[in-house]
Amino acid sequence: MKRLPPLNFVRVFECSARHGNLHRAAEELGVTPGAVSQQIRSLEANLGLPLFERVHKKLRLTTAGQQLYTTSAQVLQLLQETVDRLPTPRQMVRITAAPTLCTRWLVPRLSGFYERHPNVGVLIDASAHYINLAEEPFDVAIRHGRDGAVSAQHVPLFPDAVVAVCIPSVAASIAPDLGNAKLLCFAPQDHWPCWFNRQGIGGYNKLDHVSFSHLMLALDAAIAGQGVALSALKLVEHDLKQRRLVRLLGDPVATGYSYYIVVRSEERHVKAFTDWLVEEASKTLS
Repeated sequence: MKRLPPLNFVRVFECSARHGNLHRAAEELGVTPGAVSQQIRSLEANLGLPLFERVHKKLRLTTAGQQLYTTSAQVLQLLQETVDRLPTPRQMVRITAAPTLCTRWLVPRLSGFYERHPNVGVLIDASAHYINLAEEPFDVAIRHGRDGAVSAQHVPLFPDAVVAVCIPSVAASIAPDLGNAKLLCFAPQDHWPCWFNRQGIGGYNKLDHVSFSHLMLALDAAIAGQGVALSALKLVEHDLKQRRLVRLLGDPVATGYSYYIVVRSEERHVKAFTDWLVEEASKTLS
């Protein structure tokens, strides 16, 4: 039994025979025409037979070359189909973001990403602490920052434009100017004074306040019927759609802050995830 030639020689031969031209074969293979010619000569030497004849600067298969081409084309196609059917190793995207954004915005949408990219997993670190991507093993971070104060490496996700929300029964019981409302405040960043000012309503300091260390807790309290909370519209879209919460008064109020994406890795599966994030942020739930 004759010894089989190297697979790469066969691949170069099949490509050259299919094109009938060394230059086009070289373009497909990403090598130089000289490299293609050298591998064909090596294959002919290995087999001890000429495989091509040159006719008017074109390649024409010899009888032996035609036999080898017919079989090699079939074998390489079968090999490609087999490789395509092999399971793709699961890749992971490691992301860190604030707990409220994870629970209210990211997690409810993740099934759409998995449907599009079934071989990519997402590991989520829900942390309120600022994590340095240069020192921690994360690929992506979603940050909350003041507009104009972030670097060019930050990819805009969506603005922190806030709305006042509460459950329907609370909405029915409070005055139009929120004069008898209990305000649920996110202590580290209370946007209520800004919201009252934009709505042209006074009396903020006279209202009952309850402060929370996390926005997620303020929203949980609102869903429990304990008062009115402020939140970025994007973070309560699912709650509004399902009528767990309702909006009070005018349009969303810009706070001067936005959510941004910071990316450390340029790997393809990470880019697929960040592209999906931006696409999701551009959608509005109806």
